[in-house]
Amino acid sequence: MSDFELDIVKIFAGSPDIDKSIYRNRIKHREKYNWHIVYKYSDLLVSCDRDVTIRLEKAVREIYNILESLIKDEPSFQKSLSPVRIKRNYPPIVKKMCRKASLFNVGPMATVAGAMCDYIASELNEHCSNLIIENGGDVFIKSKRNIDVGVYIKNENFTDKIYLNVKAKDTPCGICSSSGMFGHSLSIGKSDLVVVLSNSTISADGAATSIANRINNPGDIAVAIDYYKKIKDIKGILVIKDDKLGICGNIELIDI
Repeated sequence: MSDFELDIVKIFAGSPDIDKSIYRNRIKHREKYNWHIVYKYSDLLVSCDRDVTIRLEKAVREIYNILESLIKDEPSFQKSLSPVRIKRNYPPIVKKMCRKASLFNVGPMATVAGAMCDYIASELNEHCSNLIIENGGDVFIKSKRNIDVGVYIKNENFTDKIYLNVKAKDTPCGICSSSGMFGHSLSIGKSDLVVVLSNSTISADGAATSIANRINNPGDIAVAIDYYKKIKDIKGILVIKDDKLGICGNIELIDI
């Protein structure tokens, strides 16, 4: 029996103060069913057009069991800052983490938030038409309508000014961010913010970390975008450093 209890709270659309976090109040859409999930190291918001409470709880527990079992057997997996060789006994989701981490030259745990989103989504996809999973600012989106997602940034030049318009035709997709200036994730760069759009939330997570590691001054923006935009997995990039902004691919900025 785990020492941790899974705290899952169902919130119906239209409820006041659905969430006041810096990320979640910037997603300008909610489905009929919404859940706030706190479990071990995760704090997630899931929004769906169907009641999938039981499947959702099962998926969260499963992905934790997969990762914790692996890390128990291989403590170095959790600490590695560089790609890890795939072993035959790795579960499929872990193999995917390793492949994407290798593609972007980061450790597999740099993709863990995206992996949780993708795993949960894979368990819920066939049961719903619209699904949003937010995990610490990393977001999986599957939707039949366009969705506006706000970008949180500690930069006075752009604060509260940037929203991304995600087209329904571009979903399912993952949108992940990384910063060298705030947040709990490790970044060896000094970017104010990097946002990546990909078909896979795992790819978006690894790419955002990798790009952010390369940004130390505004002059790095164009070089980084030119390099990473050639990678097939990446569908769009947004990079901000000081008063400079770089953008490419299938990312549309809107003014709200």
